[in-house]
Amino acid sequence: MNKSVLIVTPFFAPQNHAAVFRAYKLAKYLPQYGWNPIVLTVDTQYEYNEDPQLIEDLPKEVEIVKARYIEPTVRGLRMALGGKDRGFKAMKDAGALRTDRQAVSTNDRQSMRSRAYQYLLSHYCQVPDAFWTWANSATVAGRKLVRDRKIDLVFTTAPPYSCLEVGKALQQTGAKWIADFRDPVAYYQRLSSNAPHVYNKQRKIVGSTLASADALTWAASCFGSIYSDVFGKCGADATFIPTGIDTVLLEPAASDSKQSPYLIFTGEFLPNYSSEFLECFAAALRRSELKRTAIKLLVVGTLQLNLKRMMPLVERFKLEDHVEFRDQMSQRDVYRLVSQATAGVLLPGSRSRWWTNAAKMTDFIGMRKPVVAVVADPSEARSELTRTGLGIFLDGSVEERANRLAEFLLGEYRLPQPNQSECDRYTVHSQVRSFAEVFDRVSHTC
Repeated sequence: MNKSVLIVTPFFAPQNHAAVFRAYKLAKYLPQYGWNPIVLTVDTQYEYNEDPQLIEDLPKEVEIVKARYIEPTVRGLRMALGGKDRGFKAMKDAGALRTDRQAVSTNDRQSMRSRAYQYLLSHYCQVPDAFWTWANSATVAGRKLVRDRKIDLVFTTAPPYSCLEVGKALQQTGAKWIADFRDPVAYYQRLSSNAPHVYNKQRKIVGSTLASADALTWAASCFGSIYSDVFGKCGADATFIPTGIDTVLLEPAASDSKQSPYLIFTGEFLPNYSSEFLECFAAALRRSELKRTAIKLLVVGTLQLNLKRMMPLVERFKLEDHVEFRDQMSQRDVYRLVSQATAGVLLPGSRSRWWTNAAKMTDFIGMRKPVVAVVADPSEARSELTRTGLGIFLDGSVEERANRLAEFLLGEYRLPQPNQSECDRYTVHSQVRSFAEVFDRVSHTC
């Protein structure tokens, strides 16, 4: 039996952001389970930082094939025609992106021309999403790979929707298709179009996937319930597989007597996140016992975005001396900072999306790190943090939240011992082993 699997995703190394790592870790460790991964991805990326070390860390068995991607924007067309590289990384390397606090406090209202341009993109040029141009070329490249390499399995991970269209097209060649969902696309508003005709197309893509894929995998256990409710019974078996921490990158925790204690938030502070945590953090810091600890919140992620979105809140709650921002960095460096932190922070808000199993949370669980959380009740995050014994939930009034946070930071609130077997599910080897079991099961039907 040919144990090659074609992994289809526009998000892959050297891109360095949360959407990359589920497929990246799968490709990195899948050879240990007897599978040969071939990754089909984009030839150009426009939006993200890069970490070349990610490519260097891949084993030699991983083959990367790049299909042509022209972003359906004016920027993408200009670059495709030989114009200046205006991608995020190139602009950042050239110093064209300002990340100082003054820059992020300027007026951010869109001009009429800008709003019209965004309307044109969202309603006509990016249907079902911005990756449709890549999907066309990826389908051509994928068919050739499946035919020439006699590949029996295709794995896609969504979002984007276009990735699902590639999977469906390649399934028609006779290959089996495993469709993975990192988010419940067509259910979550941020990942769905506001244009009715585009949203209808997105729903049809997801519905077709759920009905026809040979196997389904979810990054959160509740996705099955969501899709059963929205679309009816799925056509294939579904498996919940958490994304796991890459234990190879963990280093022994080293205490630094000069380092002030800190909580850590990793990733992007999204526009729909609540200010609840920052408000109760400020309230807790008014206690004299905490002032003496010099506790800080360390925010690690895309600096330009986090400054822009968080500084107004930091200033409102007078936290300028208690919040430190750092730019996106390698996973190894993030893990080092997490290992030395007092706790991780999960702060979407008490009325936030209930279904998410956030990448930042899965890293904390894999490292057995306590998590200070302002999350919905009930929610996927609360269930998993309760199951693993790592959650410090800030519920109730601002005063009640501040008291709970202060109790934890002063060592007066004791967590149970972590549930080791549950935490082990959030390691990369558990993740990849679970995927390999799905691949083995589906391949036996080929």
